[in-house]
Amino acid sequence: MRRNRPFFAEKSAIHRFLIWSEQRKNRPFYARYSLPLILVIIATLFKLQFLGFINASSPFLLYFAIVCLCTIMAGIGPAIVAIILAAVTADYFFLAPNSEFKFTSLALYKISIFFAESTFIILISSVIMSAYRRVNQIQALFRAMIEKGSEGIVLTNREGKRVYVSPSIERVIGYTADEFLVMEPWILADPEELPEMKAYMEDLLAHPGKNISFTHRMKHKDGRWIWIENSITNLLDDESVCAVVANFYNVTDRVILEQKKDDFIGIASHELKTPITSLKASIQLLDRMKAEPSHDMVPKLITRSKRSVEKLTELVDELLNASNIGQGHLHLHKTNFVIADLLVECCHHIHAVDKYKLVIQGDKEIRVCADKGRIDQVVVNFVNNAIKYAPQSKDIILSVERVYDEAKVSVKDNGPGVAPEKLPYVFDRYYRAEVNNFNSTGLGLGLYISSEIIKKHGGQIGVESKPGEGSTFWFTLPV
Repeated sequence: MRRNRPFFAEKSAIHRFLIWSEQRKNRPFYARYSLPLILVIIATLFKLQFLGFINASSPFLLYFAIVCLCTIMAGIGPAIVAIILAAVTADYFFLAPNSEFKFTSLALYKISIFFAESTFIILISSVIMSAYRRVNQIQALFRAMIEKGSEGIVLTNREGKRVYVSPSIERVIGYTADEFLVMEPWILADPEELPEMKAYMEDLLAHPGKNISFTHRMKHKDGRWIWIENSITNLLDDESVCAVVANFYNVTDRVILEQKKDDFIGIASHELKTPITSLKASIQLLDRMKAEPSHDMVPKLITRSKRSVEKLTELVDELLNASNIGQGHLHLHKTNFVIADLLVECCHHIHAVDKYKLVIQGDKEIRVCADKGRIDQVVVNFVNNAIKYAPQSKDIILSVERVYDEAKVSVKDNGPGVAPEKLPYVFDRYYRAEVNNFNSTGLGLGLYISSEIIKKHGGQIGVESKPGEGSTFWFTLPV
C-alpha cells in the first residue's frame, strides 16, 4: 500500500537536534554554561590521548567545532565561554612551553587568530540559526494552511498515482487522506462528466506549467453528490514539486444558491408577466371603450386592472423587502400595542371574502413593543399561506399566548400539512413548497422576509406540521 509522504520533512535527527536549541533560552543557566566546559574537557582529553598523532601546529583543533556547537545549542554567551576555556586550555597543553601558563608573543598571536575566527563562527552560526527559525516558521505556516485549511490538496506523479493527499481532504469529501490516496483516479467522478474531465487533463499534461479550473460533481463518502471547484496545475517539470497539483473546494452551497437565483429569476419573470399581461389587456379594452363609458364591461375591466396593480405592488414590495434585508437596511419603528387587536385588524381582506373563518384565541390582553406594520406583514403572510396551501381548510385559527417573557402568535390550518423533509427549508430564500403536487404561485420570499423581520425583533419563528394534520406557523416577540 502506498504511504502518504509528508509534505514537509520535520522528523529528521537534525530537526530534533535544532528543536533543542530553539528552546535554549528556557534551559537552566547551569545547563547552558556547563555545556562548553564539558565539551572542552572531552576535546582536550581526546587530543591528549592522541597527542603524538596530532600536529602541534594545530593547537585549536576541535575547539572551533565546540564554539559552533555551543552557539547552536546553548547561545552566544556559552559560545564565548567556550572560546575563553579553549584559549586557556590550548595555551596550557598545546602551546609551547607545554604544561604551564606562559602567554608568549607567538601564543598570543595564535590565540588572537583563534578569537577572530571563533567570532566569525559565532556570527555565521547565529545567521544560520536565524535562517533556520525563519524557514521553520514559514513551514509551520504553510503546514497550517495546507493541513488545516478548507481546501483539499492532491499531488499526482507522471504515472497518474497520487503521492500526497492533505489531511483537509476529509472535510471536503469525507474520506481520510490515506483512504483517498489509494483510490483509483476518477472513481468518485460523475460518469456523465468523466469524458470532459479526462479531455481537460490530457490537455493539461501536454502543457507544462499550465493551470485549468473547472467545477464538477463528486460523490461524498456519505453517498450524496457534492459540487467541487477544481484548480489543477501541471508542475511535473518543476524539480521542487515534480507532480500535478490539484486544489479543490466544496462549493455545493454556492452552486445551489446560484441555481436558486436562476430559478428565482425565471419565477419572478413569470409572476410579474401574468399581472402585467392582464393589466395591458384590460387597458387596451378600456381604450377601445372610451367612447362608451357606460359600457357594461367597463366596471369589470377596472376591477380586473385594480387586482393586477395590487398583485404587481405586492410582488414589487416583496422584491424591495428582500433587497433591503440582504443589504441590512431593514429598519423597525416600534410602538406598544395589543397583539390580539392587530390580528383582528390585519386580515380584513379575508373577512371581506366571507369564504374563510378566522378564529382568534388565547390571551387578548398581551402587549408587545414591535413594528406594528412589519408584524402585520408576517401575520398576513401566514394567513395567506394557510389559504394558498390549504384551500379546503375553512377555519384558520390565530392564537396568542404568553410563554415566559414572550408572546407567541400561531396560525393554524387543517390542510394537508408539509412533508417532514421540507420543514427545514420553508424559511429559506427562494424556497417554494409543493403540496400534493400543487406548486403555488409567488416568489418564494414571503416566509424568508417574515423570518428576517422576527429575527430583527429578537424573536423566534418556526413551523410544526404533520402530513394530513395541517400546519401551525408561529413566531414569538419579547413582551
